[in-house]
Amino acid sequence: VTVLPVPGIQKPIKIFIFNAINGEYVVTGVVEGEGTAIYAMAYAQINGEGRKELAVNWQISTGAYQLGVYTLDDINLPGEELDEAERLSAIQGMTRADLMGTERLLTRCSVAGDGSSGCRLLDMDRDTRTEVLVTRMDSGGATSQVELFGWQDGALAPIASADLSAGITAINRVRTNYLAGEYDQPALYVTSTLADGSRVIDILSYVNGTFANAALDETGLSRELLQGYTDINPADVNRDKVVELPSPYALPSYGESASSNFWLIDWAQYDERGNRNHVITTYHNVSDGWYLTIPESWRDQITISRNDQVTGRREVVFSHWLGEEREPVPFLSVYRMASSRTADLEEEGWTILREEENITYAARFHEDGWNCGLDEMDLLERFDTIRRSWYNE
Repeated sequence: VTVLPVPGIQKPIKIFIFNAINGEYVVTGVVEGEGTAIYAMAYAQINGEGRKELAVNWQISTGAYQLGVYTLDDINLPGEELDEAERLSAIQGMTRADLMGTERLLTRCSVAGDGSSGCRLLDMDRDTRTEVLVTRMDSGGATSQVELFGWQDGALAPIASADLSAGITAINRVRTNYLAGEYDQPALYVTSTLADGSRVIDILSYVNGTFANAALDETGLSRELLQGYTDINPADVNRDKVVELPSPYALPSYGESASSNFWLIDWAQYDERGNRNHVITTYHNVSDGWYLTIPESWRDQITISRNDQVTGRREVVFSHWLGEEREPVPFLSVYRMASSRTADLEEEGWTILREEENITYAARFHEDGWNCGLDEMDLLERFDTIRRSWYNE
């Protein structure tokens, strides 16, 4: 694919599709569009036959976008009965009008603040043909929706729509993944911001013939509401290929640490029936790039603080919570430090959790601390670094 801007004409952006024939690349399709740029582009088999369709998110102007879907199947290319040289010659003799793709859909489309397109191509009903999901945000915050288009009776037509949370003022992230269950049901996860700065996560899926928002409650707002702590996003924290939704809750604090907020995160999945199921609980240290899976026996038993007084070493201290009137008792510290400082750690009884380039993560249990039920091997199993998951982008 090659994209060329052509100034001074009605449809100034041209997309040329090339195929290799007889050792040469030759144009086998052309798509034209209006606007100032191409924001995103994707390919998929939408009509169930022939060549893949092309979905283009055109940027019309700043903040304004249109999604166009084009098929190349109407282009009458020379058949396979010709040899390669004859096919090449015949295609080279075709005009641009002969090679023009057919527009099947042109509709308004919103985009997300992280740069992701508001359009996704997914086989939502698992019939082997891909559907088009288009996210639209209402500037007034009242009727933002995701519309589902599919191939019906020889045309790309609207099948259904589902509401996003009422009152959203911006779409932050649009991601695809699955619902929990044995059928790998595709789902669209949309993270948005409300007027008060909190975030909501909507979950769009097509189950039992119905396209719906599994997270929406009777008030028109998603049950997945992030308030106070919005630095965390949906992620596959347990590596089962299904995304989990975060639900942070603040830990109690004591004394001078009361000025710092520390949170644990309950992670849950939605299944194909729309049920929300708790999966695991973690402490996520976003600034240091690591997280620890927290045992259920620690719930309501711990607090967390920081100690960064040693240059080049960042320490997170887990302490046993004894109530507001008593000082918590440290039982575990997790460190992020330069690798040059770790030569003698193991001899001193520390556990090396992970070494990455010039960074080492280590931990140690405090003497006479709370019996938290974990040992060094448990820490190794429960510790991990925060990494981007590409398959659910």
